[in-house]
Amino acid sequence: MGSVVVSDGRAEISGKVVVGGLGALLVLVVGMAVVFSVGIVETLGYESRGLGGNGLASTKSGYSFGLKTFYFTKGQNFFAEYDSAIRKGSLNVHLYKLGSMPTNDTPYYRKISESGNGTINFPIQESGLYRVNFNGSVLSSKHGAGSYDLSYEIRWGIR
Repeated sequence: MGSVVVSDGRAEISGKVVVGGLGALLVLVVGMAVVFSVGIVETLGYESRGLGGNGLASTKSGYSFGLKTFYFTKGQNFFAEYDSAIRKGSLNVHLYKLGSMPTNDTPYYRKISESGNGTINFPIQESGLYRVNFNGSVLSSKHGAGSYDLSYEIRWGIR
């Protein structure tokens, strides 16, 4: 392979080193996609958030890591394991096919209006590229004058 030469305080990197590094990165990315798509690793991501808002303005704190957009094949199962504290409003979980909008009338939508923990399962009926979205809503039995206030931890993936 190529070499790195340092002379006169300047570093020169040959094209072979750059190409080799890009090749290794490509192998890593493709390898991760294969591992997730065949189900060797089931968890795709984790999020811990606090959400508040009134339908027009919102606040969000916490963190999220992992994949939110991925390819599913027919017959796979999307899961989301959650632990929520709903003070007002609800937590909405949408899984939607790219190119469409997340709506409440799809088989891949759940509204969590009560504090607690549980698991949501969405059997995938059609292969395609999907995206998952978690957000707060003022709509629930605990809506409290058009606002929402909640926190949650959620882990999602493929089974």
